This record gives sequence, structure tokens and C-alpha cells, in this order.
Amino acid sequence: MNRSNEAIERTGRLGLRGVWFLAAVACIVVPGCSTPDVNPSTPRLDTGYVDFYTDSDESLSWEVKRASEPGGEMQKVFSEFKPVQGNILRLAVPPGNHRFEVWFLNRVTQGPQPVTVTVANGKVTPVHVALAPIGTVTVESKVYGFRPSSRGYGRGTKVVAGQNQAFQIGAVAGAAQAYQPKERMPYFSTQPK
Repeated sequence: MNRSNEAIERTGRLGLRGVWFLAAVACIVVPGCSTPDVNPSTPRLDTGYVDFYTDSDESLSWEVKRASEPGGEMQKVFSEFKPVQGNILRLAVPPGNHRFEVWFLNRVTQGPQPVTVTVANGKVTPVHVALAPIGTVTVESKVYGFRPSSRGYGRGTKVVAGQNQAFQIGAVAGAAQAYQPKERMPYFSTQPK
């Protein structure tokens, strides 16, 4: 009798593992569980798109925040240090009025730039982002490494100062346009600055 109870319990555990495995596979295959494609061939239902774009590919690392409600707290909706390919960062958002803040992680800028965008269902709203030079700043960075010492090698920190261009961010929202994949938008560019 004990052996049969153990067999039933073991079978139950294996069955439960199988259910978890199938659930994990379903999340990968079913589109609702995966990260939505922000550049589909046709727009998704109840979704609008915002194209933050520059005049040329400047290898920018974007950070964008959006208020979840009017007057609400800003939440990060995109932040990645790896530069975006091309000159367009496209975000999928619900239709309506949204308040965004645009910033760059790999440029010295004067604060985030706020912009209000009206997003239409199934359309793309372009937001032209420009970087205007405002001067240079001294940026200090620390370089860690090994240096020779009387006892062999020791760890050391070296402070390196350099001049970097500082920019003012400008962002202007345009009128909503018919949806097209971003490569077919009139402002798309892969040309570096």
C-alpha cells in the first residue's frame, strides 16, 4: 500500500512539472505573453504609436518616461543604454493624451524635455527631437586598473577629466499620421550624423 501511494505521489509531481513546462511554452508561443512588437506590419487594436525621431542616426541611448494619468507620476517606459538602430524610437501606447519626458543616457543634456502628445488609435504621432549645443562641460570619470608598485602590482584608481559637448533637448509633437512600419515613415534615416 505504501508503494502505491509513493507511485501516485511521484506521478502527481511529474504531472505538475509537465503542466508548468506546458504553461511556460504557451507563454513563449502565445502573443499575449510575449513583448509586443512596436513595429508590426499593421497596427494592433486599441493601440497608437509615438515615433520619437531625430534628423539623422546619432546613436542615441534613449530614456523615455510617461505619466500614467494626467498630472500623475512619471514612469519609465523605455530605457536602454544600447543605442537604438536608426533615428526612430517607436513606442506603443493607448490612445489619448500623454505626457512624456525624453532624456539621453549617452549625452550630456540639460534635464529631461517634457512633451505632450495626442495619440490616435491605429495611427503614428511623430515627435521631432533635436539636440542643440549649449556649450562644453568637464566630465570626470574614474578608471580602475592595476599599476606597478614596489611589492608587485596594486590596484589603482585614476581620475580622468575630459571635455564633452552639452545639449539642450527640444521635442515637438506633430499631427497623427496613417500607420506605416517605421522604415517607411518619411522621417526615417539610417544615415549617421
